[in-house]
Amino acid sequence: MSAASPSGARPDAKRDAFRAGFFECLMLVPSYIPFALVCGVAAVQAGMGQLGAVALAAFAFAGSSQAVLTQFIASGAPLAIAILSGLVVNLRIMVYSAAIAPRLANSTRKERMLWAAFLVDQTFLSNEARHQRGAFTAHPLAFFLGCAAAIWPPWVITNAVGAFVGAQLPASWQLEFTIPLSFIALMIPFLQSRAHVSSALAGGAAGVLLFALPLKLGLIAACLIGACVGLLVDTLISARAARQKASER
Repeated sequence: MSAASPSGARPDAKRDAFRAGFFECLMLVPSYIPFALVCGVAAVQAGMGQLGAVALAAFAFAGSSQAVLTQFIASGAPLAIAILSGLVVNLRIMVYSAAIAPRLANSTRKERMLWAAFLVDQTFLSNEARHQRGAFTAHPLAFFLGCAAAIWPPWVITNAVGAFVGAQLPASWQLEFTIPLSFIALMIPFLQSRAHVSSALAGGAAGVLLFALPLKLGLIAACLIGACVGLLVDTLISARAARQKASER
């Protein structure tokens, strides 16, 4: 048994947090493999070349932005517009950042840079689930980096497979359909209240109705609409509960 540190924490607690994050996110890897293959193929078809496709996956590390950027490049849009469109799609990361910012107030600049570099849908959702469980509260960054260690290398490798051999994949496989399925699988465990379900349904409906907005702004609008509906439903439920409690007195 390891000796406890003076503060009462086990010396290997940080390693345990890293391992927990790694194995939790490792289970998510199969859900995005088809998406990564599609991104690798799309980047090559857009004229970025095989090495360029791998570099984009490694440094951008944002599947939806990669897909949008390569679509714009393939359609002949100016590079600045393609990059701007990718950034607009990734505005949801600002929502994630706002959610975790209060818990990072005492972090160093280097630690915040690490959070920013690997903050994607899978790592954010896994970290939020950890936070809700109250697990590894002493070493949240270690858990988060464990998540990143499980997600980032397979993402880059699978993009590389798509870039180098993706042209041989039959178009009839329709791998693009797996993209929304992977996000649905990630979100369902978090729908634990009427407000959550209402937010998801409203955001999903808005995303479909506003899909044709330019620069993929429909995605951002859907996020805002879903959040507003969720807050409204939560407020109404809380107000009704407060009235019932008052009437029982």
